[in-house]
Order: sequence, then C-alpha cells, then structure tokens
Amino acid sequence: MKETISAVAALLFIVGVAVGTLMWAFHFWGTPQPVAFNHKKHTDFGIACAACHVGAKDSAHATIPNVQTCALCHVPGKATLKTPADLEEYIRQRRDIPWKRIYKAAPHVRFSHKRHTAMAGIDCRTCHGDIASIEGPVTRQPVALNMTNCMSCHRKERISTNCLTCHR
Repeated sequence: MKETISAVAALLFIVGVAVGTLMWAFHFWGTPQPVAFNHKKHTDFGIACAACHVGAKDSAHATIPNVQTCALCHVPGKATLKTPADLEEYIRQRRDIPWKRIYKAAPHVRFSHKRHTAMAGIDCRTCHGDIASIEGPVTRQPVALNMTNCMSCHRKERISTNCLTCHR
C-alpha cells in the first residue's frame, strides 16, 4: 500500500513539474504563431491598426486579420510586395491563418473597442503596448489585460469604476 501511495505521489509530482514548466515556457516565450508577421514593417508603410483589425474603431470587437485581408496587398507571384513563404502558402490555398489569440477578454467582461478607441479616443498602444514596433509575431501580451490596468486607467480618466460598467 505504501509503495502504491509513493508511486502515485511521485507521478503527481512529475506531472505537476511538467505542467508548471510548460506554463512557465508559454508565459516566458509566448504562444507560437503560424506566420512570422512583422507589425513594424506594416506600420512603417503607414498602415493603421484598424486597416487590418476590422472593427477596432467601429465595433465592440476587433478581428484578427483573415487571409483575405492579407491577400488585398499580398498577391502571390507579384513582385510588388515581398510576401513571406508561409503567408503565401495560406493565400494560395485560400486557407485561413490559424492565429492564436493573445488578447481575449474574460467571458464576464463587457468590453467595446469602439467605446474605447472611437468614442474615448484611446490609442491602441494604451491597452496593447507598442505592438507597432514588434518585428516578429505577437506571442504574448506586451501590456497585461487585467483588472488592475483597467481600473488604473478608469480612475485616472475619472471613468466609472462601478462593477456593472464592465462586468456582466
């Protein structure tokens, strides 16, 4: 009986260490993305966030660009813009890019991009950090989406901090 308990305890310990290590690795290195997207290169061309992230200015939700959005500028085989091979393959196959969502509000949070960007005039960098200068894919949140950051901004701007303002 003692041997069984010891074996189970050892197994649970090993599984716990493995899971903890994976969680730390994803936090440290971030979530891998399917395409090595370069935000800096796009913003250097003068492309605004809302040009690709549809809804960022006029809807509650901003989208992650689909392959059709990329194909508006990146035409496989054309020398106009250099299209990375991984992106070109998605465009040729007309297959959606399986982006991993980095920013997602919790189900109990009521958040509107339109209310924050278009109505309040808040710049994307306030909540998302300086993503425009990132030369690789976004793999983790440069600025944490959490209640502490939201409340700090609401207090500073004298916006309601009543729970029902943001929570269902």
